[in-house]
Amino acid sequence: MRSFLIIPLFFLIFPMARSQSITIYEWEIFEQSYTSKKELPNPYVDGLIENEKPYFSAVFTGISGEAEGNSYQVPGFWDGNNIWRIRFAPPFPGKWQYITESVDQGLNRKKGDLFVQEWTEDEKIDNPTRRGIIQVADKGTRQGRYFIYFDGTPFLWIGDTWWNWTKEEIAFESFKKLVDTRSIQQFSVGQLFFAGNGWGKSSSLLDASYQHPEIEHIQKIEKMIQYANEKGITVWIHAWWSRDKIDETIGEENMKRWWRYVVHRLQAYNVIWVLAGEYNMHNYGGLDINFWNKLGNMIKSEDPYDRIVSVHPTPPGWAGGADAPQWSTAEAIHSQDWLDYNQSQPGHGRWRNELIPEIVIDAYQRNPAKPIVVTEPWYEFIEGNPTDMDIRFGAWSAILNGAAGHSYAGGHVWRAHLPESPSGVGVWPMDTSFDINTLYYKGAKSLSYLSSYLQKITWWQLEPHPEYVIENPSPHCSAIPGNVYLAYLRYGGTVKIDLTAGRDQTFQYEWIDLVNQKKAKEGEIKGGKIVSMSPPEDYPGVLNFKDWLLHIFLK
Repeated sequence: MRSFLIIPLFFLIFPMARSQSITIYEWEIFEQSYTSKKELPNPYVDGLIENEKPYFSAVFTGISGEAEGNSYQVPGFWDGNNIWRIRFAPPFPGKWQYITESVDQGLNRKKGDLFVQEWTEDEKIDNPTRRGIIQVADKGTRQGRYFIYFDGTPFLWIGDTWWNWTKEEIAFESFKKLVDTRSIQQFSVGQLFFAGNGWGKSSSLLDASYQHPEIEHIQKIEKMIQYANEKGITVWIHAWWSRDKIDETIGEENMKRWWRYVVHRLQAYNVIWVLAGEYNMHNYGGLDINFWNKLGNMIKSEDPYDRIVSVHPTPPGWAGGADAPQWSTAEAIHSQDWLDYNQSQPGHGRWRNELIPEIVIDAYQRNPAKPIVVTEPWYEFIEGNPTDMDIRFGAWSAILNGAAGHSYAGGHVWRAHLPESPSGVGVWPMDTSFDINTLYYKGAKSLSYLSSYLQKITWWQLEPHPEYVIENPSPHCSAIPGNVYLAYLRYGGTVKIDLTAGRDQTFQYEWIDLVNQKKAKEGEIKGGKIVSMSPPEDYPGVLNFKDWLLHIFLK
């Protein structure tokens, strides 16, 4: 997604004149900068007074083509000194006109035209973020169960945890390497701090008073977000990390102000809003659940695009999580209108990993239907711990029990452990050596294969049907009865699959060796009955068991 920066010097001489017309593509970022005439004591604070409209905004109105009849009130933002900017990502092709509004005469009644072209389908395939922001599917038999791009194309959430990549010391080339690799591996989401209070001063975007943004630092992170979008990755943004007594150390007003600024600044990028990391930690940071619900509603009201909003929870048994534990947000705030999808953090360790299917099923069965995503599973901390099989179990069992996707974390990435910015090991195991490229851990490769395999089929049409798996301890199956069946068999073994809905049908089947990420066997099988099937390798002929994917589908 290319970004346009246009400095309208003409406005400095004739402030009422219309700017030169610009031509871009839909969902590209159109940006204009202006110079204010007033000197505000603190533009960040004085331009974002609580319960008042933004100091600077613009209305973009479509007047021809698909844009006609659409109107967006877009907030502007302060960008240091006397500079204010407006960003707009046009959702529809056609001609747009805009006019700014402010009490500052240097920012008021600036006008312009914008001509927007449509991407070709091949160009959208090349970069899916050209399809627009992420929404919840609101049509069809599985509405509320999965995500789509703005143009209606299904969006499979395969996330990577980029928590601490806002550290000042990180070189852009290191981030570029991360994004390039994950893009090739078909990850679709990068989970990034854009935090007023990061994991230290180096990754925080506000000063210690929480009233002064670190503008140059923010501009650097924006370039990272833009680059991720250019590579087809949507960026998951959370603006705070909850801690003990943040009601006292930060305060509600500072937290709300920063969120307004973040929305105004980043709303034109392909991003997802997440209220905070570990929001319920230490009894909601002392703020109580009502504050977080109000914050969610405020973010919805500030975003001109009404993109999806959620929050990242702390699970039971976690340090700081005992006062308000949640295996998923479905347990506490599922009914809230601002919450578009549920998130789960089972946490780290085998027993927690084993709970993923149960957590997903619980969220999936609640009404109204909302997508569920595991956004913090067991990390692949060091090579072999957990094993790639554990990683696959978490991901495949989540998705086949109804999750709209799954996130991953591992190696040097989750802590942003880099030569220019090394991280301490802390309580979690981690490879400290840079001799191994942890971007290619076996678990990461497994998520890559999962993504590529699912995107070859109509995964969004599959509904959980654990009852179709008989006499096997892995009831992780999604299906379109009589048409498609996809089962994850954690330990392999003989399995009985209920194909009675496929009467008089001849199905194709394939066994996928998930250890080696390849098709191991294929053939045909008659439907209309319960069939018994075995993978190409099994005990005692092969002593080391594998996990397998069984895909049965109509020819």
